[in-house]
Amino acid sequence: FSIRIPALLSVLAYNRPTGEVQGIRDLQAEYREIYGPGNYVPNLPIIYWTFRIMVGGGFLMMGVGLYALYLYAKGKLEGSFRFLKWIPLMVLVPYIANTAGWIMAEAGRQPWIVFGLMKTADAVSPNVTLASVWFSLVAFTLLYGVLMAADIYLLYHYGTGSGDATGIPAPMPSEDELSVVYSGD
Repeated sequence: FSIRIPALLSVLAYNRPTGEVQGIRDLQAEYREIYGPGNYVPNLPIIYWTFRIMVGGGFLMMGVGLYALYLYAKGKLEGSFRFLKWIPLMVLVPYIANTAGWIMAEAGRQPWIVFGLMKTADAVSPNVTLASVWFSLVAFTLLYGVLMAADIYLLYHYGTGSGDATGIPAPMPSEDELSVVYSGD
């Protein structure tokens, strides 16, 4: 599935509509001449799908937001129980889109750490032991797991209204305070 928009790929690649975007085979041949033998083609299925997940997530968030704005403008948002029931799941979409974008960027730059200067195969440190790699992997996984659990807990706890930051109910504003807010005085 693709949507073809003239000159958009050139704008994405060069920030101008007149740039020439080369194909993978052309780039592979050019890089072989410049950098020597090797496979300079990144993992295309990963890039293809993660880009679509990232962009799809962005459009989904924008679409749901615009639909919510439409319902609000019509005065039907509070009565749209089915829509409101599924809205909390939208909290996951930015995380998924962000992660897909990160994976796309990392997979798309392969085989380079620094384009044209250092390949990922050359970036391996001989002084790092397997034990230190495992330790850092486990430590970061645990740390991010704890942060994710805290995030989910806080989003659920305060998003459902079951938690209050102070434990003291917020005072209701008087009519005078509301009129000041609405009138802009």
